[in-house]
Amino acid sequence: MLLRRVILAILLLALPAAAQEIDGVEPAAIDQPRINLVVRTRPAGPPLFVKSDHEDFSNVEAFLDTGASGVVLSAHTADQLGVDRESVAGGKTNVLFQDVGVGGGDKFAVSDPIYISIAPSTSEVNGNDLSVINSTYNENFGPLRAEVGPLGMLNGLMALLTMSDMDIAGIPAMQGKIVVMDTKDVNNFTDKIHTTIYDANAQNVIPRTSRHVKLSYADFARYTTTTPATAPGPSMAANPFIGPSPLLPPGAHDSTPPVIAISHGRRISCSFLLDTGAAASMISEAHAAELGVRYDPANATHLLGVPDDKQFTLQIGGIGGMKTAAGFYLDKLILPTIEGTPITFLHAPVLVSDITVADPVTKKQITLDGVFGMNFLVASADIDTSGLLPDINKISPGMFRWIVFDQPRGLLGLE
Repeated sequence: MLLRRVILAILLLALPAAAQEIDGVEPAAIDQPRINLVVRTRPAGPPLFVKSDHEDFSNVEAFLDTGASGVVLSAHTADQLGVDRESVAGGKTNVLFQDVGVGGGDKFAVSDPIYISIAPSTSEVNGNDLSVINSTYNENFGPLRAEVGPLGMLNGLMALLTMSDMDIAGIPAMQGKIVVMDTKDVNNFTDKIHTTIYDANAQNVIPRTSRHVKLSYADFARYTTTTPATAPGPSMAANPFIGPSPLLPPGAHDSTPPVIAISHGRRISCSFLLDTGAAASMISEAHAAELGVRYDPANATHLLGVPDDKQFTLQIGGIGGMKTAAGFYLDKLILPTIEGTPITFLHAPVLVSDITVADPVTKKQITLDGVFGMNFLVASADIDTSGLLPDINKISPGMFRWIVFDQPRGLLGLE
Protein backbone atom coordinates (compact mmCIF):
# COMPACT_ATOMS: atom_id res chain seq x y z
CA MET A 1 0.00 0.00 0.00
CA LEU A 2 2.81 2.40 0.85
CA LEU A 3 4.59 1.57 -2.41
CA ARG A 4 1.39 2.24 -4.36
CA ARG A 5 1.03 5.65 -2.69
CA VAL A 6 4.63 6.55 -3.51
CA ILE A 7 4.15 5.53 -7.15
CA LEU A 8 0.90 7.54 -7.30
CA ALA A 9 2.64 10.60 -5.87
CA ILE A 10 5.43 10.37 -8.44
CA LEU A 11 2.92 10.06 -11.27
CA LEU A 12 0.99 13.08 -10.04
CA LEU A 13 4.17 15.15 -9.89
CA ALA A 14 4.93 14.15 -13.47
CA LEU A 15 1.57 15.30 -14.80
CA PRO A 16 1.54 18.72 -16.53
CA ALA A 17 -0.36 21.56 -14.90
CA ALA A 18 -3.92 22.08 -16.09
CA ALA A 19 -4.45 24.49 -18.95
CA GLN A 20 -5.51 27.95 -17.81
CA GLU A 21 -8.24 30.02 -19.46
CA ILE A 22 -8.73 33.67 -18.54
CA ASP A 23 -11.77 35.71 -19.57
CA GLY A 24 -12.70 39.30 -18.81
CA VAL A 25 -9.50 41.21 -19.69
CA GLU A 26 -10.30 44.83 -20.58
CA PRO A 27 -8.44 47.01 -23.13
CA ALA A 28 -6.25 49.08 -20.75
CA ALA A 29 -4.23 48.23 -17.64
CA ILE A 30 -4.95 50.44 -14.66
CA ASP A 31 -1.28 50.50 -13.62
CA GLN A 32 2.20 49.91 -14.99
CA PRO A 33 5.32 48.98 -13.02
CA ARG A 34 7.52 51.72 -11.62
CA ILE A 35 10.69 51.83 -9.61
CA ASN A 36 12.66 54.50 -7.74
CA LEU A 37 16.15 55.48 -8.78
CA VAL A 38 18.92 57.93 -8.01
CA VAL A 39 21.49 59.24 -10.48
CA ARG A 40 25.21 59.53 -9.75
CA THR A 41 28.21 60.72 -11.73
CA ARG A 42 30.57 58.29 -9.94
CA PRO A 43 29.93 54.65 -8.92
CA ALA A 44 29.97 55.32 -5.17
CA GLY A 45 29.51 59.07 -5.29
CA PRO A 46 26.67 61.07 -3.80
CA PRO A 47 23.41 61.07 -5.78
CA LEU A 48 22.48 64.15 -7.75
CA PHE A 49 19.73 66.03 -5.96
CA VAL A 50 17.28 68.90 -6.31
CA LYS A 51 17.28 71.67 -3.73
CA SER A 52 13.88 72.43 -2.25
CA ASP A 53 12.66 74.98 0.28
CA HIS A 54 11.68 72.11 2.57
CA GLU A 55 14.05 69.22 1.82
CA ASP A 56 16.60 68.27 -0.79
CA PHE A 57 15.50 65.23 -2.77
CA SER A 58 17.22 62.86 -5.17
CA ASN A 59 14.58 60.23 -5.91
CA VAL A 60 13.26 59.79 -9.45
CA GLU A 61 10.17 57.64 -9.99
CA ALA A 62 10.54 55.95 -13.37
CA PHE A 63 8.41 53.56 -15.37
CA LEU A 64 10.05 50.13 -15.61
CA ASP A 65 9.68 49.45 -19.29
CA THR A 66 10.78 46.25 -21.05
CA GLY A 67 9.65 47.85 -24.32
CA ALA A 68 12.27 50.60 -24.02
CA SER A 69 15.74 49.81 -25.36
CA GLY A 70 17.37 52.54 -23.28
CA VAL A 71 17.09 54.63 -20.13
CA VAL A 72 15.22 57.92 -20.66
CA LEU A 73 15.39 60.97 -18.44
CA SER A 74 12.95 63.74 -19.27
CA ALA A 75 14.55 67.09 -19.99
CA HIS A 76 12.84 68.42 -16.85
CA THR A 77 14.40 65.73 -14.63
CA ALA A 78 17.82 66.04 -16.25
CA ASP A 79 17.80 69.81 -15.83
CA GLN A 80 16.72 69.62 -12.19
CA LEU A 81 19.43 67.10 -11.35
CA GLY A 82 22.07 68.87 -13.40
CA VAL A 83 22.78 65.96 -15.76
CA ASP A 84 25.23 67.10 -18.43
CA ARG A 85 24.64 66.31 -22.10
CA GLU A 86 27.16 64.73 -24.45
CA SER A 87 28.44 67.35 -26.90
CA VAL A 88 30.80 67.86 -29.82
CA ALA A 89 32.60 70.82 -31.42
CA GLY A 90 34.10 71.90 -28.14
CA GLY A 91 30.80 71.75 -26.31
CA LYS A 92 28.93 73.91 -28.83
CA THR A 93 26.66 71.19 -30.25
CA ASN A 94 24.78 68.49 -28.39
CA VAL A 95 24.85 64.92 -29.65
CA LEU A 96 21.42 63.95 -31.03
CA PHE A 97 19.76 60.54 -30.98
CA GLN A 98 16.77 59.43 -33.07
CA ASP A 99 14.55 56.82 -31.44
CA VAL A 100 11.14 55.38 -32.28
CA GLY A 101 8.08 54.87 -30.09
CA VAL A 102 4.40 54.02 -30.28
CA GLY A 103 3.57 57.46 -31.67
CA GLY A 104 6.48 57.62 -34.11
CA GLY A 105 10.07 58.81 -33.98
CA ASP A 106 11.58 61.60 -31.92
CA LYS A 107 14.93 63.18 -31.12
CA PHE A 108 16.80 63.14 -27.84
CA ALA A 109 19.97 64.53 -26.39
CA VAL A 110 22.46 62.04 -24.91
CA SER A 111 23.70 62.30 -21.34
CA ASP A 112 27.28 62.13 -20.23
CA PRO A 113 28.07 58.78 -18.56
CA ILE A 114 25.99 58.31 -15.40
CA TYR A 115 25.37 55.61 -12.81
CA ILE A 116 21.92 54.72 -11.56
CA SER A 117 20.97 52.93 -8.36
CA ILE A 118 17.51 51.41 -8.07
CA ALA A 119 15.19 50.82 -5.11
CA PRO A 120 11.78 49.08 -4.95
CA SER A 121 8.72 51.08 -5.90
CA THR A 122 7.67 51.04 -2.24
CA SER A 123 10.82 52.92 -1.16
CA GLU A 124 11.44 56.62 -1.50
CA VAL A 125 14.37 58.22 0.29
CA ASN A 126 15.04 61.91 -0.03
CA GLY A 127 17.75 64.10 1.49
CA ASN A 128 21.50 63.62 1.68
CA ASP A 129 21.86 60.68 4.06
CA LEU A 130 24.17 58.60 1.86
CA SER A 131 24.14 55.58 4.19
CA VAL A 132 20.35 55.30 3.97
CA ILE A 133 20.39 55.78 0.20
CA ASN A 134 23.11 53.15 -0.30
CA SER A 135 21.22 50.56 1.74
CA THR A 136 17.93 51.19 -0.05
CA TYR A 137 18.99 51.87 -3.64
CA ASN A 138 21.15 48.76 -3.81
CA GLU A 139 20.83 47.55 -7.42
CA ASN A 140 23.47 49.43 -9.38
CA PHE A 141 24.04 50.01 -13.08
CA GLY A 142 26.59 51.95 -15.08
CA PRO A 143 28.32 53.65 -16.51
CA LEU A 144 25.58 54.25 -19.06
CA ARG A 145 24.39 57.08 -21.21
CA ALA A 146 20.71 58.01 -21.02
CA GLU A 147 18.44 59.50 -23.63
CA VAL A 148 17.35 62.99 -22.53
CA GLY A 149 14.13 64.40 -23.88
CA PRO A 150 12.28 64.17 -26.21
CA LEU A 151 13.57 67.49 -27.52
CA GLY A 152 11.28 70.31 -28.51
CA MET A 153 8.35 69.16 -26.36
CA LEU A 154 6.14 71.48 -24.33
CA ASN A 155 6.50 71.91 -20.59
CA GLY A 156 4.04 71.81 -17.72
CA LEU A 157 0.52 70.49 -18.26
CA MET A 158 1.01 69.89 -21.98
CA ALA A 159 4.07 67.76 -21.23
CA LEU A 160 1.95 65.58 -18.95
CA LEU A 161 -0.86 65.31 -21.47
CA THR A 162 1.52 64.31 -24.27
CA MET A 163 3.50 61.99 -21.97
CA SER A 164 6.76 63.73 -22.88
CA ASP A 165 7.75 64.39 -19.26
CA MET A 166 8.33 60.74 -18.36
CA ASP A 167 11.36 59.05 -16.85
CA ILE A 168 11.84 55.50 -18.10
CA ALA A 169 14.06 52.71 -16.81
CA GLY A 170 14.34 50.53 -19.88
CA ILE A 171 16.09 47.22 -20.50
CA PRO A 172 19.61 48.47 -19.58
CA ALA A 173 18.29 48.83 -16.00
CA MET A 174 17.28 45.15 -15.98
CA GLN A 175 20.35 43.53 -17.52
CA GLY A 176 21.41 40.49 -15.48
CA LYS A 177 18.55 41.08 -13.02
CA ILE A 178 15.19 39.60 -12.04
CA VAL A 179 12.17 41.90 -11.87
CA VAL A 180 9.40 40.91 -9.45
CA MET A 181 5.99 42.57 -9.65
CA ASP A 182 3.61 42.05 -6.75
CA THR A 183 0.16 42.77 -8.18
CA LYS A 184 -1.95 42.01 -5.08
CA ASP A 185 -2.84 45.60 -4.22
CA VAL A 186 -3.48 46.82 -7.76
CA ASN A 187 -5.70 43.78 -8.42
CA ASN A 188 -7.60 44.62 -5.22
CA PHE A 189 -7.82 48.27 -6.36
CA THR A 190 -6.11 49.50 -3.16
CA ASP A 191 -2.66 50.53 -4.44
CA LYS A 192 -0.28 50.29 -7.38
CA ILE A 193 2.01 47.46 -8.49
CA HIS A 194 4.86 46.87 -6.05
CA THR A 195 8.01 46.31 -8.08
CA THR A 196 11.46 45.15 -6.96
CA ILE A 197 14.62 44.36 -8.92
CA TYR A 198 16.89 41.58 -7.62
CA ASP A 199 20.27 40.25 -8.55
CA ALA A 200 19.95 37.17 -10.77
CA ASN A 201 21.59 35.00 -8.07
CA ALA A 202 19.02 35.93 -5.41
CA GLN A 203 16.79 32.96 -6.23
CA ASN A 204 15.93 32.38 -2.56
CA VAL A 205 13.86 35.57 -2.43
CA ILE A 206 12.13 35.22 -5.80
CA PRO A 207 8.45 34.19 -5.48
CA ARG A 208 7.52 30.81 -6.91
CA THR A 209 5.70 30.88 -10.24
CA SER A 210 3.99 27.87 -11.82
CA ARG A 211 3.79 29.08 -15.43
CA HIS A 212 6.84 30.14 -17.45
CA VAL A 213 6.83 31.70 -20.90
CA LYS A 214 10.04 31.40 -22.92
CA LEU A 215 11.31 34.70 -24.35
CA SER A 216 13.56 35.68 -27.23
CA TYR A 217 15.43 38.97 -27.60
CA ALA A 218 15.84 41.53 -30.40
CA ASP A 219 18.41 44.34 -30.51
CA PHE A 220 17.07 47.45 -32.26
CA ALA A 221 20.25 49.53 -32.03
CA ARG A 222 20.76 49.40 -35.81
CA TYR A 223 17.37 51.06 -36.31
CA THR A 224 18.41 54.21 -34.44
CA THR A 225 20.56 57.16 -35.48
CA THR A 226 23.17 59.13 -33.57
CA THR A 227 24.37 62.50 -34.92
CA PRO A 228 27.28 62.90 -35.47
CA ALA A 229 27.63 59.23 -36.38
CA THR A 230 31.00 59.01 -34.63
CA ALA A 231 29.64 60.39 -31.34
CA PRO A 232 28.73 58.07 -28.45
CA GLY A 233 25.04 57.21 -28.41
CA PRO A 234 22.89 56.16 -25.46
CA SER A 235 23.28 52.74 -23.86
CA MET A 236 20.89 50.20 -25.39
CA ALA A 237 19.97 46.56 -24.78
CA ALA A 238 17.84 43.93 -26.50
CA ASN A 239 14.08 43.80 -25.86
CA PRO A 240 12.14 40.63 -24.93
CA PHE A 241 9.63 38.97 -27.26
CA ILE A 242 7.06 36.25 -26.72
CA GLY A 243 7.81 34.26 -29.84
CA PRO A 244 10.82 34.09 -32.17
CA SER A 245 13.00 37.17 -32.45
CA PRO A 246 11.80 39.41 -35.31
CA LEU A 247 15.40 40.34 -36.20
CA LEU A 248 16.93 36.99 -37.08
CA PRO A 249 19.72 37.07 -39.68
CA PRO A 250 19.08 35.17 -42.93
CA GLY A 251 19.20 31.40 -42.41
CA ALA A 252 18.99 31.65 -38.62
CA HIS A 253 16.36 29.73 -36.66
CA ASP A 254 14.67 30.62 -33.38
CA SER A 255 12.69 27.86 -31.70
CA THR A 256 10.97 30.15 -29.19
CA PRO A 257 7.25 29.19 -29.31
CA PRO A 258 5.01 31.90 -30.81
CA VAL A 259 1.90 33.61 -29.51
CA ILE A 260 -1.23 32.23 -31.20
CA ALA A 261 -4.03 34.64 -32.18
CA ILE A 262 -7.41 33.18 -33.18
CA SER A 263 -10.35 35.12 -34.62
CA HIS A 264 -13.05 34.65 -37.27
CA GLY A 265 -12.10 30.98 -37.46
CA ARG A 266 -8.54 31.89 -38.47
CA ARG A 267 -5.37 31.14 -36.55
CA ILE A 268 -2.01 32.92 -36.90
CA SER A 269 1.37 32.73 -35.15
CA CYS A 270 2.95 35.96 -33.88
CA SER A 271 5.94 37.33 -32.01
CA PHE A 272 4.75 39.98 -29.56
CA LEU A 273 6.99 42.48 -27.81
CA LEU A 274 6.72 41.95 -24.04
CA ASP A 275 6.11 45.57 -23.05
CA THR A 276 5.62 46.44 -19.38
CA GLY A 277 5.48 50.09 -20.46
CA ALA A 278 2.33 49.49 -22.54
CA ALA A 279 -1.05 49.80 -20.86
CA ALA A 280 -2.74 48.24 -23.90
CA SER A 281 -1.87 45.40 -26.26
CA MET A 282 -1.64 45.64 -30.05
CA ILE A 283 -1.61 43.63 -33.24
CA SER A 284 -0.20 44.90 -36.53
CA GLU A 285 -2.48 45.93 -39.37
CA ALA A 286 -1.12 43.11 -41.54
CA HIS A 287 -1.82 40.46 -38.91
CA ALA A 288 -5.26 41.90 -38.20
CA ALA A 289 -5.97 41.67 -41.95
CA GLU A 290 -5.01 37.99 -41.85
CA LEU A 291 -7.77 37.61 -39.25
CA GLY A 292 -10.27 39.45 -41.44
CA VAL A 293 -10.08 42.87 -39.74
CA ARG A 294 -9.09 46.11 -41.50
CA TYR A 295 -9.36 49.84 -40.97
CA ASP A 296 -12.21 51.60 -42.74
CA PRO A 297 -10.66 53.81 -45.48
CA ALA A 298 -13.36 56.40 -44.77
CA ASN A 299 -12.86 56.42 -40.99
CA ALA A 300 -9.39 56.13 -39.41
CA THR A 301 -10.81 55.01 -36.04
CA HIS A 302 -13.29 52.41 -37.29
CA LEU A 303 -12.66 48.78 -38.17
CA LEU A 304 -14.23 46.69 -40.90
CA GLY A 305 -14.88 43.01 -40.26
CA VAL A 306 -15.90 43.59 -36.64
CA PRO A 307 -19.40 44.55 -35.38
CA ASP A 308 -19.50 48.09 -34.02
CA ASP A 309 -20.40 46.87 -30.54
CA LYS A 310 -17.34 44.58 -30.52
CA GLN A 311 -14.73 47.24 -31.16
CA PHE A 312 -13.28 50.11 -29.14
CA THR A 313 -10.86 53.02 -29.42
CA LEU A 314 -8.07 54.13 -27.15
CA GLN A 315 -5.66 57.03 -27.21
CA ILE A 316 -2.19 55.61 -26.86
CA GLY A 317 0.98 57.54 -26.29
CA GLY A 318 4.57 57.52 -25.21
CA ILE A 319 7.82 58.51 -26.84
CA GLY A 320 6.89 60.00 -30.20
CA GLY A 321 3.53 61.46 -29.16
CA MET A 322 -0.11 60.42 -29.00
CA LYS A 323 -2.52 58.80 -31.43
CA THR A 324 -5.95 57.16 -31.39
CA ALA A 325 -6.24 53.53 -32.46
CA ALA A 326 -9.20 51.19 -32.85
CA GLY A 327 -9.28 47.72 -31.40
CA PHE A 328 -11.28 44.50 -31.32
CA TYR A 329 -11.51 41.29 -29.31
CA LEU A 330 -9.66 38.19 -30.48
CA ASP A 331 -11.53 34.97 -29.84
CA LYS A 332 -8.37 33.64 -28.20
CA LEU A 333 -4.83 34.76 -27.50
CA ILE A 334 -2.69 31.80 -26.48
CA LEU A 335 0.63 32.01 -24.63
CA PRO A 336 2.81 28.89 -24.79
CA THR A 337 4.53 27.79 -21.57
CA ILE A 338 7.58 25.63 -20.96
CA GLU A 339 5.34 23.43 -18.77
CA GLY A 340 3.51 22.43 -21.95
CA THR A 341 0.08 23.79 -20.95
CA PRO A 342 -0.83 27.15 -22.47
CA ILE A 343 -2.39 30.23 -20.92
CA THR A 344 -5.41 31.18 -23.03
CA PHE A 345 -7.02 34.60 -22.91
CA LEU A 346 -10.61 34.50 -24.16
CA HIS A 347 -12.11 37.61 -25.81
CA ALA A 348 -8.65 39.20 -25.77
CA PRO A 349 -8.65 42.95 -26.55
CA VAL A 350 -6.00 44.23 -28.99
CA LEU A 351 -5.58 47.56 -30.71
CA VAL A 352 -4.77 47.52 -34.41
CA SER A 353 -1.60 49.58 -34.66
CA ASP A 354 1.77 49.36 -36.37
CA ILE A 355 5.14 49.95 -34.74
CA THR A 356 7.61 50.17 -37.60
CA VAL A 357 11.35 50.76 -37.53
CA ALA A 358 13.63 51.42 -40.48
CA ASP A 359 17.33 50.72 -40.94
CA PRO A 360 18.84 54.19 -41.61
CA VAL A 361 21.43 52.67 -43.99
CA THR A 362 19.50 50.04 -45.97
CA LYS A 363 16.08 51.72 -45.47
CA LYS A 364 14.63 48.25 -44.86
CA GLN A 365 11.59 48.41 -42.56
CA ILE A 366 10.44 46.00 -39.88
CA THR A 367 6.92 46.13 -38.45
CA LEU A 368 6.36 44.32 -35.17
CA ASP A 369 3.68 41.62 -35.12
CA GLY A 370 2.25 43.14 -31.99
CA VAL A 371 2.68 44.12 -28.35
CA PHE A 372 1.77 42.11 -25.25
CA GLY A 373 0.93 44.82 -22.73
CA MET A 374 0.14 45.02 -19.04
CA ASN A 375 -3.63 44.75 -19.49
CA PHE A 376 -3.22 40.96 -19.78
CA LEU A 377 -1.20 40.80 -16.57
CA VAL A 378 -2.88 43.12 -14.04
CA ALA A 379 -6.25 44.73 -13.34
CA SER A 380 -7.67 46.31 -16.49
CA ALA A 381 -10.39 48.74 -17.48
CA ASP A 382 -12.74 49.49 -20.35
CA ILE A 383 -12.11 53.19 -20.94
CA ASP A 384 -14.25 55.50 -23.08
CA THR A 385 -12.03 58.23 -24.53
CA SER A 386 -14.69 59.82 -26.78
CA GLY A 387 -15.37 62.69 -24.37
CA LEU A 388 -13.24 65.49 -22.99
CA LEU A 389 -12.16 63.29 -20.09
CA PRO A 390 -11.73 59.49 -20.01
CA ASP A 391 -14.70 57.59 -18.61
CA ILE A 392 -14.17 54.16 -17.03
CA ASN A 393 -17.02 51.79 -17.87
CA LYS A 394 -15.77 48.56 -16.33
CA ILE A 395 -12.81 47.32 -14.25
CA SER A 396 -11.68 43.71 -14.01
CA PRO A 397 -9.12 42.34 -11.52
CA GLY A 398 -6.00 40.68 -12.85
CA MET A 399 -5.56 36.91 -12.57
CA PHE A 400 -1.88 36.83 -11.58
CA ARG A 401 -0.46 37.57 -8.11
CA TRP A 402 3.19 37.47 -9.16
CA ILE A 403 4.84 38.53 -12.42
CA VAL A 404 8.55 37.68 -12.67
CA PHE A 405 10.72 38.82 -15.58
CA ASP A 406 13.99 36.89 -15.46
CA GLN A 407 16.12 38.81 -17.95
CA PRO A 408 19.25 36.63 -18.04
CA ARG A 409 17.28 33.37 -18.32
CA GLY A 410 14.78 34.76 -20.82
CA LEU A 411 11.68 33.76 -18.86
CA LEU A 412 8.39 35.38 -17.90
CA GLY A 413 7.09 33.69 -14.75
CA LEU A 414 3.39 33.97 -13.79
CA GLU A 415 1.54 32.84 -10.69
